[in-house]
Amino acid sequence: MSFLDADSFIFDSQSSDSYNLMICWIDESANISASGLRRTIESGSISHVRLKTNNYGVNFDGNIEFSFYVVKRDETPFTRLESMAVNRWLTGSTVPRPLYFNDSAVPSLHYYAVCTEIEDKVFLEHHAKKLVFQTNSPFGFTDPTEKRFAVTGEERFAIDNLADTVNGVFYPQILLSAQNTDSIVIENRSDQKSVTLSIPATVSADSLGKRTLLIDCAQMKLLDVNCGSRLIPFHEVGWTTQYSSYVSSTDSHMESLYWFRLIRGTNNIQITGNCEVTFIFEFPRKAGCL
Repeated sequence: MSFLDADSFIFDSQSSDSYNLMICWIDESANISASGLRRTIESGSISHVRLKTNNYGVNFDGNIEFSFYVVKRDETPFTRLESMAVNRWLTGSTVPRPLYFNDSAVPSLHYYAVCTEIEDKVFLEHHAKKLVFQTNSPFGFTDPTEKRFAVTGEERFAIDNLADTVNGVFYPQILLSAQNTDSIVIENRSDQKSVTLSIPATVSADSLGKRTLLIDCAQMKLLDVNCGSRLIPFHEVGWTTQYSSYVSSTDSHMESLYWFRLIRGTNNIQITGNCEVTFIFEFPRKAGCL
């Protein structure tokens, strides 16, 4: 367990240390029941001719939830202004924001959460606040990492997929930069699939004349990062009804659109074109990982 050993946390880029707070446990117990490990089997019904249910998979019943107390490090009561400042910080966002716990557990994990409950408590003459954070996933996530490559003509390299998903598949984000509108092929030879696209002239150029496209494979989005993350229509990058992409590992073409993914284990990647490419990873770790 990681957050059980922590004495402070970081939420929405601010540390509890900045508010003179420390994590504590009242009655020496911690509520870790909402760990994201409860699952429900999706199955068919039983009849007189079907004596075993048909299982269609499982669904998570809920996401990870954190419930703990905080007190001031000097053990003095909260003043009204101090209480208002803490509450303002924790309730400032209405969408999930990064939540880190300062602990010594390896690997380091973070979550995306909303603070849904703040309750003032008094116990043994100590003033405390009970906090509840609800996350948007039954998984924890590793720290974001990046792998950058400068490609001239053709480059091959390997990327390890460290995701703990059930099927082993992980969809990264890809930053693609180029100074021209020539075609670029991003191929996963291990997956025997590829995607072909070009950065259109409608994408804003930076001071060096580079146009940068963010390919969000998990959300299936194309974004112009130099223009406020403007959504880019698929047809502008060449994804039309005449679309095809060359797959060198199978010596054939694909006619369906492929969102780049990493399959389980080591993936052999080949990029053809003149560009700079950055793969961004934030691997999910086992469900219920606190």
